[in-house]
Amino acid sequence: MAKLINERPLYVFAQYIYYFIIANLQFLLANLLFIIALLFFEWTLDNILVFYIALLPAGPSLCALYAMMGKLIRTKDIRPFMDFWKYYRQLFKISFTYWFIQWTVIVILLVDIRYTNLNMSVLSPALWVLLIFSLFIMLYAIPILTRFEVRLKNLLIVSVYSIFKFFKTTLLHLSTLASLIFIYLFAPSFSILFCMSVVAFFIMFNMRKPFEVMEDELVRE
Repeated sequence: MAKLINERPLYVFAQYIYYFIIANLQFLLANLLFIIALLFFEWTLDNILVFYIALLPAGPSLCALYAMMGKLIRTKDIRPFMDFWKYYRQLFKISFTYWFIQWTVIVILLVDIRYTNLNMSVLSPALWVLLIFSLFIMLYAIPILTRFEVRLKNLLIVSVYSIFKFFKTTLLHLSTLASLIFIYLFAPSFSILFCMSVVAFFIMFNMRKPFEVMEDELVRE
């Protein structure tokens, strides 16, 4: 029996490309303050305060993007112009609170790394470890926020626990980010249309097994 046109691989591929572009454009729109900052200020630590403020609204938009990509993985279909802003509103309070803490910690570590490089270089490796570990936590915390109602304290505990319990997933997250960074280095003008939405899609794809385990543990409790 012939496949319907919306079941054919080429159609499905084109539809996903459309979803990625529209999702990422909305993500960029939600982070317009950061884009404006990039136009007027150089992306350096000298302007860290400017970019700290400019990226404060990024938390809700990141969670909305991840939530939308999670829905795409589960249902194979999304309403790209509606779902992003629906999740943005639903997750705004918790995601902004989490992101404010996470982003503040990252900025403090970046400033401390610069200071120690100039004055106490022996401490620099320890700060780099803390920064990388903080980013690892974020790779789990944001997806978890999109699927479960959780207190911030518990979110931190679960995220740290997940880094080690789901070590294979952690490696998949890192390989996803490394692949996209590699693409960006060779095609920045092209990848800007896809980058964040594709990252969110594959990270949520990698989270399928951890989500299953977490849901089973919640049911048993």
